[in-house]
Amino acid sequence: MKKFDEYLVKFEKTAAKFLLIVMIVMVFSSGVARFLKNPMNWAVDFSSFLFAWACFFAMDVAWRENKMMSVDLFVKKLPAKVQRVIRIIMLFIILAFCVYMIIWGAQLTWTQRFRKFQGMPNFSYAWVTLAVPVGAALLTRSTVQKIVKEFSNRVVEGEK
Repeated sequence: MKKFDEYLVKFEKTAAKFLLIVMIVMVFSSGVARFLKNPMNWAVDFSSFLFAWACFFAMDVAWRENKMMSVDLFVKKLPAKVQRVIRIIMLFIILAFCVYMIIWGAQLTWTQRFRKFQGMPNFSYAWVTLAVPVGAALLTRSTVQKIVKEFSNRVVEGEK
């Protein structure tokens, strides 16, 4: 399982970087093409597709590696046991939100299946909205791993 997690994180990092680079190149190329009076009408639409997927991949990587921004000024002043309880409660709230996002995202993807991009008539908008349930599923997996790790750590920091 650990090997799969390493592969998954490597894939997410690579995909997020690649998608962002392609998106930047496409938006820049679209601007240059528009300046040259030969606009690429589909580039901005396709860039929004790339951006949605890149955001969710990058979000899961940041969450796994504890690089998400957090405000813990007051929590850090509390006793270690209270900090642990707050962390566990926070993780369950995040887990509930991720499950909600999977359900809502799946419904959104289903309802958007016939919607087409203006600049790309053969490309369904559902491919963009599919990033929501897939990304939320990745975040759910990471959150469950954090919960398991939290409960497997019997010794609270600062107590022995």
